[in-house]
Amino acid sequence: MSSPNYQAMTEQELRDYVRRNPEDEDAFQHYLSIIRSRPGVICTTDEEADAQMQRRVASITDRD
Repeated sequence: MSSPNYQAMTEQELRDYVRRNPEDEDAFQHYLSIIRSRPGVICTTDEEADAQMQRRVASITDRD
């Protein structure tokens, strides 16, 4: 069986593939390289993004 072409996948497709195939280390590392290449990235997981969003919303609410 041939391995998928990670470069041809959209980011969403690759993320979905990694979630369905957590044992595919090459796919996981390629996905991480995409995430890390973004400027100003402070979150690398959905959970971190949710937590960051909650902190930002709370800080805005606290100022009001």
